[in-house]
This record gives sequence, structure tokens and C-alpha cells, in this order.
Amino acid sequence: MRPIYQRAPTRLNRHAWAAFAAAVFAVVLWGLLPILRLQAGTVPPLLMTAIALGFAALMDTLRAWVVEIGSGDDAVPAGNTSLPLKRGLVLAGMLVGAIGFYFVGLDWAPAARVTLITYVWPLMFVAASEVLTLGRIRGVVLAGCAVAFAGSAALIAEGDGGAIVWSEGLGYLAGLLSGVCWVVYSLALRQGRTLGPGCWPRLFTLGAAMAMALHLLLEPAAWPLSAQTLGISALIGVGPYGLAFVAWAYGVRRGPARTVGALAYAVPFVASGALIALGEAEPSWRFAVGGAAVIAGVMLANKRGCEA
Repeated sequence: MRPIYQRAPTRLNRHAWAAFAAAVFAVVLWGLLPILRLQAGTVPPLLMTAIALGFAALMDTLRAWVVEIGSGDDAVPAGNTSLPLKRGLVLAGMLVGAIGFYFVGLDWAPAARVTLITYVWPLMFVAASEVLTLGRIRGVVLAGCAVAFAGSAALIAEGDGGAIVWSEGLGYLAGLLSGVCWVVYSLALRQGRTLGPGCWPRLFTLGAAMAMALHLLLEPAAWPLSAQTLGISALIGVGPYGLAFVAWAYGVRRGPARTVGALAYAVPFVASGALIALGEAEPSWRFAVGGAAVIAGVMLANKRGCEA
């Protein structure tokens, strides 16, 4: 019996490290998203959302095919393969809102600050979960909200004399709305049965169709797109909304829960570092302090959070 107990931790650690590496890979891809959006040019946000989700559907179709032919202990469980229409519409709508509002925010306000404000959404998710499960919000969550939103205020006020340009204000609002959509999407995802691999291509395809319909209704025509713009939009779908979703799902399922969950807070800093390195943003003490306050508030609110 002793050799069995000696071998088991090694196998577990190997899987845990692989899952952790997958989660880090997803965080890096998400952190590169603002740079990719800026390099894509002036393509309308909803059109880019439609293209990205379309390629994400293609990427996840390939992923589902690989899962289907997989075998052995490492194969991913099939899970639920049905996607009810009502649930699919809610999930797809929130996914389109989360991505579309984020792209709008990146178009109207500094990308690094919009990313930080958008990533207040884990805090809002914890607060919403506590209201739904406990009927109240604990004091530690309220304290985390106060710290995070104080940091957000410092970020938004950064500029000439603390004045906020109207267009930038709309960008920050779009970033916040993107976060709200992520919260609703996450809550809806937790309801009902777990979605199996075959559901995700259909969900992304539905989201792409919704985004394209909204583009045709609300945005000016932007066709034909340049090869660079189309290529970057496709890369966003394959990377941040394709491979990253797969890698993150594997990291959450197989890795240490608290460590992997905390990695999400690094996305704004990866994005900021990439923007600064490429000359798209300027480092400042106010951004550093405000960003640290946002992340500290989110982490404080998640301390011993509810497990619903």
C-alpha cells in the first residue's frame, strides 16, 4: 500500500501544475486583448464581437471534436449536451454585452483603466451571490466594495486637474456595463446543469448571430474589412475567446481553486504591462495606487466568500 500512497501525490501535483499553467496562459491571452483591439483599427465593436465569437465557435467546435475522440482518465467529462433556447439566449446575450461593451470602452477611454474598471466584476459577482444565497451582504464584502470603488474613482479622476472628458466617461461606463454583463452571465451559467463541450460552439454561434444582427441595426457599414483587421478579429476569437476559455476551464477544473481564481485579478496588470511596453499607455503613480486598490478590494471581498 505504501508505494500507492507515494505515487498518488506525484500524479496530483503534475496535473495541478499543468492546470495552473493553463490558467496562466488564459490570463496572458486576456491581458493581450486590449492590444489586439487597438491594433484592429476602427472596426465597429459589435462587428468585431460577431467576428470574434464566430471564430470562437469554430475553435470550440474543434475542441469539442477533440474531447469527443479523447479517452482515458484525462478525458473531459461530456457533461450536459443540451442547451435550452431560453438559457442559450440569456447566456449569448450577456456574452455579447460583456464583449461588446468592453470593446466600446476601449474605443472611448484609456485601455488600461477601462480594463481595471471592467475587472471589478468579480466583486460584483460575490455581492450578487451573497444576496441570492444569504439574503444580505457581509461587512467584509462591503469593505471590499468601498476599497475597490475608491480605487476606481482614483483611476477615473486621473488626468488634467482630475477633469473627466465626456467621451472617457462613456468609456468607463461601458467598462462597468461589461462587468455587469459578466456577472449576469456567470450567475446564469451556474444555474441548471453544467454545459457540456458540445454546447459551447452553439452558444458562441448564437452570440455571433446576435452581435451581427445588432451591428446591422446599430452600427454603420464597415465592409469590406482590411486583411489586418479581419485577421486580428479572428485572432481575438481564437485566442482570448477560444483557447483562453478552454485553458481557463481546465485550470479551474483541475487546479488549486483559490490560486487559480486569484489569477483572474492579474489580467488588468498583464494588460497594463503590455500597453506600457508597446507605448500605448504611460505609467503613473496614480494608476498604480488606484489599480492596487481595485485588486485589493476584490480580493478582500472574496475572502471566505460564499460557495453558492
